[in-house]
Amino acid sequence: MNSSFTLKYLIPVALAAGIFVSCSNDIDEIKALTEDRDLAVQTVENGTYFYTSEGVLSNKLEAAVLERFEASDPRIEVSGGFTLTIYDSLEQVEATMVAQTGTFWDTEGRLIARENVLLTNVDGDKLATEELIWVQDSDLVYTDKHVVITTEESVIRGKGLVTDSKFKKREMKEVSGTMYIDEEDLEGEEEGEEEGELE
Repeated sequence: MNSSFTLKYLIPVALAAGIFVSCSNDIDEIKALTEDRDLAVQTVENGTYFYTSEGVLSNKLEAAVLERFEASDPRIEVSGGFTLTIYDSLEQVEATMVAQTGTFWDTEGRLIARENVLLTNVDGDKLATEELIWVQDSDLVYTDKHVVITTEESVIRGKGLVTDSKFKKREMKEVSGTMYIDEEDLEGEEEGEEEGELE
């Protein structure tokens, strides 16, 4: 066989095979990269989501930016500031939570709020922290971060807290704080003590 004839036909075949292998590798690499990346399937600016339970409004999520992800970890990422309004069974506001960023797993009913988190109940009691986790089904709200609780009567600081979404029942760790005492109440107690001493 003529060697020049063999080379003439082998070179194009080899080149074609190389191109095919190269393209195949590129496609595999692109596929692997896109599979590894968790991309938002929906982005909404200044969006509002309403969540209901058996036809009754349970909470409302408003955020500057909401991004929905549906890959291996379906969730909603919120950023630019958000407000979560929590309602009771009569659709009356029980509490509001505001924060800068957060992650909400709507199928689980679980929210992690981060950065300048503030939970306020209907009595005006406030809980401030840097991270707060809310589990809707069990109505459990908790954190292991530093917290500051402000009420009309006191400012209480601590690290770690467990409460409910109404911010009524509270269990804290490493507690310190300041109690505000009404001067009239204090004067009344002192007068009572003096009268008791005179008797």
